[in-house]
Amino acid sequence: MNTTTFSKEEDFIKESVEFIKKIAEENPNAKIALSGGSTPVPIFKELAKLNLEVEFYQVDERYISPTDKDSNKKMIRETLRPQNFKTFDTSLPIEESIKKYAAKLPEQFDLIILGIGSDGHTASLFPDSPEFTESVAHTQTDQFAVKDRLTLTFSTINKSKKLLVLLKGADKQNAISKFPANKLQSHPEITVHFTN
Repeated sequence: MNTTTFSKEEDFIKESVEFIKKIAEENPNAKIALSGGSTPVPIFKELAKLNLEVEFYQVDERYISPTDKDSNKKMIRETLRPQNFKTFDTSLPIEESIKKYAAKLPEQFDLIILGIGSDGHTASLFPDSPEFTESVAHTQTDQFAVKDRLTLTFSTINKSKKLLVLLKGADKQNAISKFPANKLQSHPEITVHFTN
């Protein structure tokens, strides 16, 4: 695991952008999965200036309208403005949405970008989520306002060629050692960028 701690947020943003840009330049057909939340927002805004011609996917989504202020899809569209973006269709019943999205997934992602909650959750995989064998799953949580989530599972995440974990805030410093995020630690190509 390659961990870098940045004292300045601008360096955290710059190096994260460079990391993603390098993968996109090495493979114009790269398949990159993106997480939501507030931490990647400034990174996605910088990436938008590069007009990367890769295929973007969602890591996870709340089961809400894509126009809802809490929609990951909405945030990614507004910040990154991706040209080629495959998303969860939350207008469908949950099982149909999962099936439709799973059919879009590549055999292997080139990069998956993740965050980790202070409770150890990553993507929408929570400490009390069951073990999944399928590539995409429906999870539920009582810890946040939106209970139902759609997410890539560890079987998909840990198959990715590379993982980039973005962590911001003192409460996140040891988040990757918590369950279930600690399942990421065995990945051979995991990079962690941390800033306060």
